[in-house]
Amino acid sequence: MRGGDSSRVAEGTLLLITAIWGTTFPLLSVTLHLVDAYTIVAIRFSIAAVVLVALYGRRLARMSRVEVWDGVRTGLLLVAGYLTQAIGLTTTSVPRSAFLTGTAVVFMPFVSFLVLRSRVQIGETLGVALVFAGLLIFYADAGLSLRAGDVWTLACAVLFACQVVYTSVAARRSDPYAVSAMQALVSGAVGWLFIGARGKLSVPAEAWGTLLYLGVVASALILVLQTWALGKTNPVRAGVIYSLEPVFASIFAMWFFGAHMSLLEVAGSAAILAGVLVAELKKVSAD
Repeated sequence: MRGGDSSRVAEGTLLLITAIWGTTFPLLSVTLHLVDAYTIVAIRFSIAAVVLVALYGRRLARMSRVEVWDGVRTGLLLVAGYLTQAIGLTTTSVPRSAFLTGTAVVFMPFVSFLVLRSRVQIGETLGVALVFAGLLIFYADAGLSLRAGDVWTLACAVLFACQVVYTSVAARRSDPYAVSAMQALVSGAVGWLFIGARGKLSVPAEAWGTLLYLGVVASALILVLQTWALGKTNPVRAGVIYSLEPVFASIFAMWFFGAHMSLLEVAGSAAILAGVLVAELKKVSAD
């Protein structure tokens, strides 16, 4: 498969990942009434770790020191992103949290430049600008004045931007499947440390269906697909694609929960989609 073809397959994979993330948003909004965020993080990544160790245990055993470090570093960034998001959600609304998490696309070019020393192409710059404008419109009703929870969520956005960039680095020099398994192991272990510190664990039976979905599909499958795909494409373009998450979340919420999209959400979705298309069309013209 040629470089351009593999890049397009990778970006299609990232689009699939974003759609799966979109399904988790309304599911989590329901499950958080039954299980606290720390328990969700610990259990979902523990399930993912069991699945990935079963599949790639031999690859884990053969990991070099560099590969282990890649897995630990990206795993810590991943779980730190989820935990800071959870802390933020205790004092901010879900729409504000979703908007601020989405600003990771704005931080991605800066992190990519600092880590990879890579220039951001004009199409990617236009795409990021359109996506950010779309996010502002989509979450116009969320309000923009900062609160304590908002600062935590902004930290979450920076951490997710770093996680994407460093995973892109790791996937190019390390075994992506072993790194994915290590990420799950590290994330699950950190989650259990928080549960141990709080001394509380309670999971009602009705939450296990969602937790299994989060662990197997939205964590194990996504970690493998994401690590492979980020090794084949540009982190900034990946961030632009990821910005479609609220659009997929809204579509899923309408489909399964009977929710409705406001005119602002429709307009914001159009701007986000335009940003993705601009980044992709500029890439095609450059190729």
